[in-house]
Amino acid sequence: MNDATDLPPSPVLPRLTDRLRRGQKVRVTLFGSSTTEGIGASSPEHGFAAVFERSLAPFVTGGLTVINRGIGGNGAQEMHDRLPGVLADEADLVMWQTGSNDAWQGVKLETYEDLTRQDLLTTRGTGADLALIDPQYCRMLEECAAFPPFVPAVHRIGAELGIPVFGRYARMKSWCAELGMDRDELSPDGLHMGDQGYLLLGEAVARWLVELTGAPVGAFAHGG
Repeated sequence: MNDATDLPPSPVLPRLTDRLRRGQKVRVTLFGSSTTEGIGASSPEHGFAAVFERSLAPFVTGGLTVINRGIGGNGAQEMHDRLPGVLADEADLVMWQTGSNDAWQGVKLETYEDLTRQDLLTTRGTGADLALIDPQYCRMLEECAAFPPFVPAVHRIGAELGIPVFGRYARMKSWCAELGMDRDELSPDGLHMGDQGYLLLGEAVARWLVELTGAPVGAFAHGG
């Protein structure tokens, strides 16, 4: 009998990993607020969803469908109200962008966490893989006194439920340092990402997902 330590680790995204390895079609729902919708981009093709789809598509030999369910200004309650549409998508993966708007709305952190956790568990019940994207690093959120606890809250929920979290907040800070950019170059209006920010984010999230499945990612030119 082989020791358990000799077995390969279970994939973090089992459904996505299996479908990629089998060359099957992949269906992804992007669920969130203004970032997912693409507010701030000069045109839809420069928004997060379009960049993400173009970046992930080469790794999905069976064909990729990306459903954009982003509505600017949504917090946990609005996303909860829209959850039936997400469940009806029957996605293989739901990318859940969250944590930015509840601070503006004055939502209590505990309320945000409880509602988000409940909806993630409901979505997991469909058999979909889940991944989270935490809030953006930008001037307007940095000036919101209620905002700071929401970034670690997203990571705490991910850790509790075993859901991977793309650390956008930290990644945006690192892009500023590595690329010599000011945070307002990534979010020109102080809140919403612009074309350059969406390019970096869309490619980086796609690359991150592919890495989580164990596939090679050498085709990416940007992100990081």
